[in-house]
Amino acid sequence: MASQANDSLPVLRDYNAIIDNALASFTTISRKIGGDLPAMIDHVARLFNAQRQFIQKAIQSKKPTKDEEIHGLIKPQSTEIEAICAYTNNHRKSPLFNHLSAISEGIPALGWVLVSPTPAPYVKEMSDAAQFYANRVLKEFKEKDPTHVEWVKQWMKVLSDLHAYVKQYHTTGLTWSTSQTYTGGAAPPPPPPPPPPPATLLTSTTQSDDGPSRNELMSSINALGTGAASILKKVPDDLKLHKNPQLREQSTNQPVEKSNKSHTTTSNTSSALTSGPPKLALEGNKWVVEYHSGRSDLKITDTNMKQTIYVYKCSNSTITVQGKVNSIVLDQCTKVGIQFTSVVSLVEFINCRSMKIQVIEHVPTIQIEKTDGCHVYLSKTSLHTEFITSKSSEMTVNVPFGDGEYKEHPIPEQFKTHLKDGKQLITVPNESAGV
Repeated sequence: MASQANDSLPVLRDYNAIIDNALASFTTISRKIGGDLPAMIDHVARLFNAQRQFIQKAIQSKKPTKDEEIHGLIKPQSTEIEAICAYTNNHRKSPLFNHLSAISEGIPALGWVLVSPTPAPYVKEMSDAAQFYANRVLKEFKEKDPTHVEWVKQWMKVLSDLHAYVKQYHTTGLTWSTSQTYTGGAAPPPPPPPPPPPATLLTSTTQSDDGPSRNELMSSINALGTGAASILKKVPDDLKLHKNPQLREQSTNQPVEKSNKSHTTTSNTSSALTSGPPKLALEGNKWVVEYHSGRSDLKITDTNMKQTIYVYKCSNSTITVQGKVNSIVLDQCTKVGIQFTSVVSLVEFINCRSMKIQVIEHVPTIQIEKTDGCHVYLSKTSLHTEFITSKSSEMTVNVPFGDGEYKEHPIPEQFKTHLKDGKQLITVPNESAGV
């Protein structure tokens, strides 16, 4: 599959091995499953081959001194990454949506070529993001079809092999030659992503300040064009220079500057994600609300118990749902407040940030996954609501008492586990975490 030129160089030989082994196996099983996967796999294959050619150019030439030259070199890769994310967004009704999402959540790992000084942890973070949807595939097909279970293993192996490769050959960033100068033609840089709209969430909007970010990384993100924000994720604490002095020591040549706005954070839930036309429509039994920003008047009133509500990539908005619906899912939203009357099954938050939810009557379950900042306001008739949380932070439950007042209870984020009698694991909230 990959070119055999310069195979004697380990940095190319081992990247070729990823394409010819792990990626080849993943491609084969994806085509076997069929459906919407083969078209997606074509993009993935082109992306890996484009990156392979980019690495070959890098090791044969010095790093370009002009940003326009780097923009031109990475354009084939950024185009494919954007196409992969767009393909998933356009196939949300696909029976293989979780498969597509596992790919599109993990594929930004190939953006490691623009990350320094620690690209390997960035690849690992993207692999963890892919695992979320991969687990959904396992849950759905574990007892039905082992082919899909193997598909998950193959995709995670692709990402695992890429992580090992980057860790071995590009520890502090993409390795460029020190002896030759790049002489290729330059392409004009695409425009940077637009700034986010002002926060207008009703009633005491939660403010967020993600702190400083690295100027060089942001310049690289801008080089990917308007689709960059939708394919990059939030920088975890262990990669932030201001929280890790040892990283500053490793990157004395990397410029660092302060930023006062959260729109300079590489977050998959930032308001810069709005990249499609706003929509609020009933499709069959599903209400679809997507790409709204700065709206405080979104309402869904004509509902019944068979309908579900799916809110996707909205920001700085408020949504009111009247009547009883089956379920509500909020996916990749930022600073959204939602008030609803009643839900039959559950309300679910996935990959969200700075959210508020108010229950008027009843909801049996609220599930919070990979979400930073979720504040729940219960009603007097919803005090038996159960909460399922994972990989989330800054969660609170506000319980009504007296006349219109609430008492706030934090949901534990840290836990302590010990082995009882050498047989049973016991897990309790960690008291030192302020619980």
